[in-house]
Amino acid sequence: MSTSTCFRKVEKGGLNMNYGRVAVIGLAGQSAFLTADHFPAPGETISCSSLFFEPGGKGYNQAIACVRQGVETLFVGAVGNDSSAKECRQGLEQEGIKVRFVEKELPTAYAVITTISGGENTVQVLGGAAKTLSEEDLRENAVFEELGGNDYLLIQNELSSECLTAAVKLAREKGISVIFNPAPAENVDVALISLCELITPNYGEAKYLAGFSEEAEPSAQELFDAFKRMSVKKAVVTMGGSGALIIDEEGYKLIPAFSAGEVVDTTGAGDTFNGTLTAALAMHKDLEEAVRIAIVAAGISVTRHGAAGSIPVKSEVMKIVAGLQ
Repeated sequence: MSTSTCFRKVEKGGLNMNYGRVAVIGLAGQSAFLTADHFPAPGETISCSSLFFEPGGKGYNQAIACVRQGVETLFVGAVGNDSSAKECRQGLEQEGIKVRFVEKELPTAYAVITTISGGENTVQVLGGAAKTLSEEDLRENAVFEELGGNDYLLIQNELSSECLTAAVKLAREKGISVIFNPAPAENVDVALISLCELITPNYGEAKYLAGFSEEAEPSAQELFDAFKRMSVKKAVVTMGGSGALIIDEEGYKLIPAFSAGEVVDTTGAGDTFNGTLTAALAMHKDLEEAVRIAIVAAGISVTRHGAAGSIPVKSEVMKIVAGLQ
């Protein structure tokens, strides 16, 4: 058994104050990572070859991906009064992230991630305190007081729909652009989607949101048509090894994937993509360029184990981006 304290802090030179800022509202908690040869069948007990612990959560990881690109980042979430909350705070603050935790009388969120050879994984999450973050909490903590029209709000579907709706409406009142990563897609408030400037589902989540069956394989045109009916302003659909599909009101474009080497763990890839994408937009990149940068960052992350520990810093990403150009 081992613990992980792997941080890739913002590099010398620090945060660029000419960029927009990013506020991430999401889940922070403790994660246990197991490695196995295969996933267990129902009722089966399997042996695992390794275990390590690392603070995580989609919001937590995405905030770290943002700040590692040199963008000023704020994280807001609800936690318990326990050691996991302390570790989460330490991890975020060591990265240079401003932390606003709301303490609740519930345990801090907890996740168990099992990864098999080839990098595939399963994730089981206990939402705990994170699920109880409320509009009142956001108002009492003046989350959007420091933010304005050049800044971004990044949210995921790990919180209650009431909290997310309140966050989006508060952000829009300040002219803040909202990016919604609707993951997990189950029970997504569809009305929330049309309020956001950009949504970032993976292919499976996009199918679910658009009403396709699990067995269906909709084309880019079919997803475009479905999202248009749903009043989606813009979407970036991550397609794994195929790249990412940009969809807007005019049409769609596939940006190819990038491989940095052997895939060993896909756990943090989506969070790396979303955090880096939002940071790139805050750095005043256009959407296509931001997607290309995020694809490179995600491509690097899957060659490393873990989630937060796998997220690359800006110099690693931009060196490769420059070479591709």
